[in-house]
Amino acid sequence: MRILVTGASGLIGCHATAALLEVGHEVAVLARSAGKVEAALQPLGRSARDIEIVAGDLADPESLRRALARREGLVHGAGLFSPARADAALLQRTNVEGTRSVLEAAADAGLARIVHLSSMLALFPPRGPVMTAEDSVAHPRSMYAITKAQAEAIARDLQSRAPITIVYPAAVHGPFDPTFSIGPQNVATALRTRRALVTEGGLPNTDVRDLAALVVAIFAGRVAPSRVMAPSFFLTHAEYRALLERITGHSVRALALPGFAMRLLGRCGDLAQRLGRDVTLTFEAAEVLTRSVPIDDRIARAALGREPIPAERSYRDLIRWMADAGHLARADAGRA
Repeated sequence: MRILVTGASGLIGCHATAALLEVGHEVAVLARSAGKVEAALQPLGRSARDIEIVAGDLADPESLRRALARREGLVHGAGLFSPARADAALLQRTNVEGTRSVLEAAADAGLARIVHLSSMLALFPPRGPVMTAEDSVAHPRSMYAITKAQAEAIARDLQSRAPITIVYPAAVHGPFDPTFSIGPQNVATALRTRRALVTEGGLPNTDVRDLAALVVAIFAGRVAPSRVMAPSFFLTHAEYRALLERITGHSVRALALPGFAMRLLGRCGDLAQRLGRDVTLTFEAAEVLTRSVPIDDRIARAALGREPIPAERSYRDLIRWMADAGHLARADAGRA
C-alpha cells in the first residue's frame, strides 16, 4: 500500500516508517526538513533513499493535497509537546488545526485506511480501574492535554465519513529517539542522581516498537475496531525504581512523596502558570502521575499475536541506547 506518514522525524513516526517499509509498503513522508528525517531513520537501518519525501507543512493545504495524491493510506503522527506558555499558540496550530487539516484532506482524498495516533491523555482521567478506547473524550486543563482532547474530538467526528482508526499510546519510549524526549530524559536524570520519585499510583508504558508493530497490524487489516488502546505494560512508581536498580545494578533511592502532596504541588504549579511562569508539574500532570490506571490493550495484543515487549527488556534497551548515543554516561547505565 502507498502510505503517507506525518511526523516521521519524531520517535513514533520514524519507527512506524521503518516498520511499514519492513513489510513492503511504499512510504512517503511529509516533512519540512529532509535532513531530520534522514537522521531519524538512519539508526533504524533506513535512509531517505527508501522513501519519498514530500516538502510541506500541516498548515499548507496545497502541500497536503500534493502529499496525499496517489496515496492509499495515512499515518498521522505529527505533534508537538511543550509545557511552555510561549508555545500555546503553536500547540494549537500543530496539534489541533494540523490534525483537522490532514485528516480532512485524507477524508476528501478517499484514502482506504487512516491511522490517527492520539494519546491516553485525550481520555484522562480514567472512568474506572482500567482505561478503555470506549471512554469519552476528556475535558483537560493543561495546554498540551487540551490540544490532544480537541484533536481527538476532530478525529472521532471525521470517523463518520472516513476509515479512521484512532490509537491511544500510553507513555511512549524506546531506543533510537531522535528528539530524546521527556520520558528518556526523566530516566537519565534518575540514573544520574540515583534517585527516583515514588508516589501513589503508577504509569502505563508503551514501547515504541510495539506501537509501530500495531500500526503495521492495522494496515494488514488485523484491527477491526475504530478505536484501540496501544500495547502497554503498567508499572507502579515503586516497581519502576526497583526495575532501574535491577537493570543497572545501581542503588536508586526512593524519593517518597504522598499522592496528595504531589497534587498540592501541582496546584501550586497551576498558580505559577497563571502568574506567567513555565512549570512542568501542573495539577493535571500530578494527577497523571498519581491516578493513572492500566489500559485495556487486549485488542492490540491480539493484533500483534504476542505480548508486549516486557518492561525489563524495554527499559534495558532504552538505557543501553542512551549510553550508546551519549545521552547517559556508561557508568550511570551500569550493567545495562
